[in-house]
Amino acid sequence: MVYVVIGLVLVLIIGPVIAVLPSQRQKEQMALRQLAMGLGINVELTSIADPVPKQDKYISSLGKSLDPILKVIAYRKARKMPDEWRRATMVNWTIERRLESDDDDLPPSWCWVDERPATLPTEFVTHLGTALVELPIDVERVEEKNRTLSIYWHERDDSDAVRRIDQFFEGCMVALNATSGVGSDDQEDRS
Repeated sequence: MVYVVIGLVLVLIIGPVIAVLPSQRQKEQMALRQLAMGLGINVELTSIADPVPKQDKYISSLGKSLDPILKVIAYRKARKMPDEWRRATMVNWTIERRLESDDDDLPPSWCWVDERPATLPTEFVTHLGTALVELPIDVERVEEKNRTLSIYWHERDDSDAVRRIDQFFEGCMVALNATSGVGSDDQEDRS
C-alpha cells in the first residue's frame, strides 16, 4: 500500500513537469523560427481573414456562424529605403491563395486582394508570377505594406521552406529595387 501511495505521489509530481515540455512539433517550429531570425526575417504569430470564408468549420456546434479568421505565422522582411526616400512612392499590395482565380498575371489559385496596383512595375509582377510557385504550399497570403514584405503561412514544412521564403524575399527586393533604382550603388560596391 505504501508503494502505491509513493507511486501516485511521483505521478502527481512528474506528470505536470512532463506536460509542459515542448512536443516534437513545437521543437521543429522553434527551429524553423530560429533559422528564419538568423536569416534576418522577423517572425510574428498573427491572424488574417480566411481567403475562403464560407466553410463548415466556421459554424459552431450550436449553428452560430463564427468569424472566418485563420491563425498563421507572419514572416516579414523590410526593404531598404531608397536614397531619395522623400520622393519615393509606397505601393501597398496583397495577394492571397483562393480556390478560384482569374488573374492572368499570377499563377493559378493566386489572386490580388482588391486589385493590382497600377503603379506596381510590370517587371516585378512578372517576377512575382514565377516566384510564387516556389513558395511552400501552406502559404496563405503575401503582401507588402509600408515597404515590408510579409508571408503568412502555417509552418507545416521544413527548413528548406524557410530558405525558399528567404529567396523569395530577396528576389522580390531585387526586382522591386531594380525598377525603382534602389540598391544600384550597393551592387557596384560589392563587385
